Amino acid sequence: MNARAMCPFQSAAVQTVQDADPRSEGKAAMPPRILIVEDERVLAKNMKTYLSRGASDVRTAADAAQALEILESFAPDALVLDFSLPDVDGLRTYAEIVRRQAKKIECVMITGNPTEQIAQDARELGIRHIVCKPFRFSELQLLLEAPTAATADDVRDANE
Repeated sequence: MNARAMCPFQSAAVQTVQDADPRSEGKAAMPPRILIVEDERVLAKNMKTYLSRGASDVRTAADAAQALEILESFAPDALVLDFSLPDVDGLRTYAEIVRRQAKKIECVMITGNPTEQIAQDARELGIRHIVCKPFRFSELQLLLEAPTAATADDVRDANE
């Protein structure tokens, strides 16, 4: 079984973004400040390297506590947030970040174990993108460049 078949959210989200690719109209832009919260250090480093090509400031945190510490001096425009963090899950982490920032922040949640419950909980918090591991960095970039192109509701509807 390939990775896409194991993740019902992935292909629809990416396809929706590709169909509405705003880069062809010159409207896409990478958020200038991105915070990556991922405990797999190699993955975090590789995402940072890739996303730094289009964003001016990309920072990484290995867990929720470190992410909250970074927020004391850094206000991200977007988050790339792993669901399975070692200290607190990604949904609780996102809720706390939004509470501290006093505003919603565009978020792409990544997970290696997608479930409908995670997708539902993410939608309720306002997380509009879920990407399943493994994924292409170019797919992540498309979601960050076009935050309104593919919502979690679009993904759910496409998979029904």
